[in-house]
Amino acid sequence: MDFSEKLLIKFKRNTNYSLALICRLAALLMLLAIILTACNVFILGNEIYPVLAVSIVIMLLPTLFYNVLHKDNTFLKYLFLTILVLMSGLLYSLLSYHVILMLAFPVLVSCLYCERKCVVYTSVLSYPVIIAAHFIAFALKLVPDEPLITLKGVIAYGILPRLLEFTIMFIIAFTMTGKVEKLISGLIDKNRESYENQKTVVYSLSEMIETQSHDTGAHVKRVSEYTKILCQALGMSDEDVWLVSTAAMMHDVGKLMVPAEILNKPAKLTQEEFSEVKKHVEYGQKMMENAPGELMQVSTQIAHEHHEKFNGEGYLHKSGEEISLYARIVAIADVFDALVSRRPYKEPWDLDKAKQEIISQSGKQFDPELVDLFDKNFAKFVAVHERYPDT
Repeated sequence: MDFSEKLLIKFKRNTNYSLALICRLAALLMLLAIILTACNVFILGNEIYPVLAVSIVIMLLPTLFYNVLHKDNTFLKYLFLTILVLMSGLLYSLLSYHVILMLAFPVLVSCLYCERKCVVYTSVLSYPVIIAAHFIAFALKLVPDEPLITLKGVIAYGILPRLLEFTIMFIIAFTMTGKVEKLISGLIDKNRESYENQKTVVYSLSEMIETQSHDTGAHVKRVSEYTKILCQALGMSDEDVWLVSTAAMMHDVGKLMVPAEILNKPAKLTQEEFSEVKKHVEYGQKMMENAPGELMQVSTQIAHEHHEKFNGEGYLHKSGEEISLYARIVAIADVFDALVSRRPYKEPWDLDKAKQEIISQSGKQFDPELVDLFDKNFAKFVAVHERYPDT
């Protein structure tokens, strides 16, 4: 499964939070400007108070929508960028060189999204706003210093230098954003390729496991589906559900090292034979412990610990939360399927009888919380059992 889109959504959501944080800091600086003006540190006109007050409110809007209301869409992103551009132009027209850096603020913020189209949109919108800001300041006679008191001076010494400076900044921002955008795209492609390679290995080995123990039929597929049910019941993300349920297919990978005549013996195993079968958890760990990738590492945990018991009486004598959560989940899935499936040495159990056996082992063989989820989702277990019969 490809989770690249989910990774991008998560990245953009975190970017929205960063934008909100930066805007809060800007609001704090504006509040500081009001205080310093009131204390006569800055010599500014009284008309600046309502402008700064409105600007502070505007700067808090991203926090309201992103952090409080948890709204997150493309429209809001471009709306806030547009508001920032207009607000920077307004502040520049009123305060001129006191806030010259405000002209760069929207473009710098747009770089957070690592998308060239955001930088282009913000920059293109900024050009007419910069020009308009100078004309507004000229019309209101807010800049009384030479040479900006004449229309020619405004154009020659105000608008043209600012547009030139802004263009240079735009080129730098566009270039840097493009490089980051390509880097992110490359990382996502590598992530996708890594998952595909790991998935191919898991599926190939799971087919080999079924071939080795031909009487278990669709056992690995059912265990994977049972695992998925419990992971979803725990509230795991879609990516984690896929990760654990796919890794669960490798829980018996160590049996590839166990002689087939022992695995498929149509009678009760001797003590020596059972000791050899128990070694498959160690074999599984050794086979995969150095394999790269998160999927293979989770598979290693499951293969090594899925026969552990919650009370510490399993193969390795781990207990409680010493056993990885993933292995505790697969333990229930594996045992339930073993109970309701035909084996060379036994007939399948009735589904309700198997259910009661799992419940009776709560706190003993299995994690009580997971047993409770098994009980609540038992109908889904039955559906999987019927969907993937042994052949």
